[in-house]
Amino acid sequence: MWATDHVVMPAELREPYGELLEPLTTLAYVASRTDKLRVGTSSIVLAQRNPVVVAKQAATLDVFSKGRVILGFGVGWVEKEFGFLNADFGRRGKVLDESVRLLKALWKDELVNFDGEFFHVNDALFFPKPTARDIPVWIGGNGPLAVRRTARLGDGWHPVGLPVDDFSRGAEELRRSGRKITLSVRMTTDLGKKREPYIGANNEKRVAVSGSPSEIRKEIDAYAKAGLEYYCASISHPEAAEIVTDLRRFSSEVMRSYA
Repeated sequence: MWATDHVVMPAELREPYGELLEPLTTLAYVASRTDKLRVGTSSIVLAQRNPVVVAKQAATLDVFSKGRVILGFGVGWVEKEFGFLNADFGRRGKVLDESVRLLKALWKDELVNFDGEFFHVNDALFFPKPTARDIPVWIGGNGPLAVRRTARLGDGWHPVGLPVDDFSRGAEELRRSGRKITLSVRMTTDLGKKREPYIGANNEKRVAVSGSPSEIRKEIDAYAKAGLEYYCASISHPEAAEIVTDLRRFSSEVMRSYA
């Protein structure tokens, strides 16, 4: 199960991210009520948050869930939201890069020493450590910068609504990096109707996987042929009952064909 992140949105961007629960709190609740389900963020805007606090929250969740956490991090795109949170929109990419390196050091090192451009931690103790002294970090983002950031820092690549040809090009570049990187994608998934490509709120072209179960399987297969290992289905409707219905159909008529 995945939870996404926006802390405080400008009124003109109410849809689709204006009413979200805080992701790490949400996933802690979900993990406490399940035994095997993995929980992940898709994706936290890390440059808006203190990375030491995020490292602590994520490590605590990982310990309580016995290692079931995946962390997706994105660079962010809503300049007004950065302003509301007193975060640096112009340098958000650099802040994200350094934050990921700091998280990894906090999770791994017994005595933490980190001297970066934005963060400085000297002779510090950090507890708890994650169960494996690490948590998988998947880098969100659709463009070349996100692919290169993944090659440098990520354990996985996690674009959203990316056309299959663009996904294939990014996957090939990551394979050339020589690192073992999980290839994932989050897609709007609709079993009720066929959806056309659209422009997202951040002006990126987005596609949806939609139609009958057989049409959806065919589209997922195209991504799998390009290297996809993990498919995150984003199912959204106005009513909760509609979401539950589609989740059940996706489980029984799509997921089971891959078991």
